[in-house]
Amino acid sequence: MHDPLVDLATEAETLVGEWLDEADARQTKAERASVQRMAGVVADPVGMKFTMRFVDRVVRPDAHRVAAQQLASLVAQDELPDFLSRFDRTLLKLGARLAPRLPTVVMPLANRRMRGLVGHLVVDADNEAMTNHFGLRKKQGFRLNVNLLGEAVLGEKEALARQAEALRLLKQPDIDYVSVKLSAIVSQLNYWDFDGCIHRVKQRLRPILEQAAETEPATFVNLDMEEYHDLELTMAVFMELLDEPGLHSVDAGIAIQAYLPDSLSALEELVAWATGRASRTVDGRPGGSVKVRLVKGANLAMERVDAAIHGWEQAPYATKAETDANYKRCLDWLFRSTRLRAVRIGVASHNLYDIAFAKLLAEKRGVTDRIEFEMLEGMAPTHARLIRERLANEEQSGLLLYTPVVHAEDFDVAISYLFRRLEENAADENFIRQLLAMTAAGGSIGTEAERFRTSVRERWSVASGPRRSQNRSDEVHRDSTEAFSNAADTDPALKVNRLWARSVVSRPPGPINTPLTTSTTGIDRIIERAETGCERWQRLSVGQRSRQLHKVADELARRRGDLVSAMVHEARKTVAQADPEVSEAIDFCRYYADRALDLETFEGASFEPFGVVCVVPPWNFPVAIPTGGVAAALAAGNAVVLKPAPETERCAEIVAECCWSAGVGDDVLAFVRVPEDEVGRHLIAHRSVDAVILTGAYETATLFRSWNPSMKLLAETSGKNT
Repeated sequence: MHDPLVDLATEAETLVGEWLDEADARQTKAERASVQRMAGVVADPVGMKFTMRFVDRVVRPDAHRVAAQQLASLVAQDELPDFLSRFDRTLLKLGARLAPRLPTVVMPLANRRMRGLVGHLVVDADNEAMTNHFGLRKKQGFRLNVNLLGEAVLGEKEALARQAEALRLLKQPDIDYVSVKLSAIVSQLNYWDFDGCIHRVKQRLRPILEQAAETEPATFVNLDMEEYHDLELTMAVFMELLDEPGLHSVDAGIAIQAYLPDSLSALEELVAWATGRASRTVDGRPGGSVKVRLVKGANLAMERVDAAIHGWEQAPYATKAETDANYKRCLDWLFRSTRLRAVRIGVASHNLYDIAFAKLLAEKRGVTDRIEFEMLEGMAPTHARLIRERLANEEQSGLLLYTPVVHAEDFDVAISYLFRRLEENAADENFIRQLLAMTAAGGSIGTEAERFRTSVRERWSVASGPRRSQNRSDEVHRDSTEAFSNAADTDPALKVNRLWARSVVSRPPGPINTPLTTSTTGIDRIIERAETGCERWQRLSVGQRSRQLHKVADELARRRGDLVSAMVHEARKTVAQADPEVSEAIDFCRYYADRALDLETFEGASFEPFGVVCVVPPWNFPVAIPTGGVAAALAAGNAVVLKPAPETERCAEIVAECCWSAGVGDDVLAFVRVPEDEVGRHLIAHRSVDAVILTGAYETATLFRSWNPSMKLLAETSGKNT
């Protein structure tokens, strides 16, 4: 079946060729120098490495003395990149020699010079400099989307300061468009408490939207997002706030990242909601319109790291080709007059093929008045100027520049943004990297054109829907025989997991089943039974012990909810603190199960277990630490007496129950509750306890050793330092 958009793609290629020819002919000397400098940074591994190290090690430190030492070290160790002029290289070497002796003189100059090299990507937020820049850009015909730089904040003081700065920007007469990230104006967002997050964010964002609506003309506010877990929260806050009577007629925008397979379903939800909102009247006023800023997504490295840390599937697509195809699919789906009655689209891309395709598709579908094109400040200036001039003569509304701003004294907060942009642009698949050397007749135009054609052809075949499908309420646990990999934490970005967590914390962990041992003779009987169990356990091969521990790991995974409940109710932990601790406990069992097999591989040496090991964990990590001690001791062929911290006995008891359910006998693992008196001392110092594993205070370790100076004590204690 013939696809008419494939023909449109051919037209777009022709248009891109025309643009490249014109850009090459019209590039100014200053623009050429800027492009060459950027190309030197992103296309040269040496330039990329040096720039990122300079920004991180020299620009970031507050103390001039520290920055000076780092500058001297960097210049001495690293090869200087080719993109630096001979003058800059000479200055850098001279500065590196002088900086340790004159740090307060040299470092401000060095930082100012580096800001000159990469700082065109951000704008000084101080009033005079910002006003001058905005005036110049508007004279050139650009509109600006101002974004106050800064990553997720840690404390409320900083969050309130960011909110105040956003409100200040709204009062600037030369600013009519501002982008805000929820994570920048609200600290400590806990996605387990999703409803609480929505309430807190709405309280902080509402004054911003209200003040924007009161300016004359109204300032447009756009909600940005960074990570996958921001998507549902940002959309919920956006729709709930704009449904409030006082904000019903306000126009506002939201960014959607096409590198998320979830993006099409998000667009479908937004369009349906916006259409309904626009059709309703409140106090005689119709609903406002909504703008969707469609971006590819610039946080892939962060998403990959976050997924790897927690054992989750990467939320964005695995390949750039999939992202490009999904971007075309979103444009194809959106560009219909029925869907754009209440919605405008910001086509945010530097890929000239995307821009040409969107331009031609909008014309073909008769929706050019609902489309706006967007680029980043300081990136590909010649092409931005050319596209603006071309579009200004047609029906589209010109070009919007996404403009990050930062105060000079806070330039370090721009580091994350700069790193993200530099890393993104340095990738071989990134269009900007290719554009810097592309002409209509050369460079990588053939490769980029083929990538573009492929993305158009495959736009409706690329996968859609979330890549993450974890469901703690209905989970198939892994096979114990699989190779070691870290247990995945529970993903709070998924609603089904938040419902699971709510169910878990609503039920108490149940009573403690093990009676208190209140006599020394009772301790003697437990130790004697453990000695017998130890003999039986040691008769098993290491392979058999390993399989038993894998089964313990499976039991811990099966009872994750019980363990989380116990930590929440008994240890007063949050779900966010408790859930990863269960993952760590599972990892301990699987890791030590695998390491047990190593005990038979040492040539010329034999291994002999201690015998009976007493494990004494702390209260603050009441699941992972006792599990680690128990698993290590069992893997090595010992019997274990587990004495829990008095504050968190049920947590440790569930760990013991998992061991018993997995086939570790209660003679091999004894769970013992004792008072903190002579009975407890009798257990720790017992003549038949062959070793003690303690995690606790240094003073506790000293006390244990005083009871039995010959004790084999393996202690992780407080107070350790360099």
